[in-house]
Amino acid sequence: MWDVSAGKELATLQGHEERVYSVRFSPNGKKLATAGGDNKARIWDAETGKELLVLTGHSSDATGLAFNSDGRRLATASLDGKV
Repeated sequence: MWDVSAGKELATLQGHEERVYSVRFSPNGKKLATAGGDNKARIWDAETGKELLVLTGHSSDATGLAFNSDGRRLATASLDGKV
């Protein structure tokens, strides 16, 4: 993650074992969700970069993410055809 105004790297999120296809901030900006080629979605603390949760269940690359309007739910999409 980067501080765009300062051009400074804030954190590198380490967890996915394959490429990352999608990144989304929660509506309040406190969490970050990522979807990757390791068939998993991950939830991170956007300030600290700490991994909070690993979501499994897809049998192919997780490629898409969307938070609902209050940020309490996350939909994931995959090349396995499941949401």
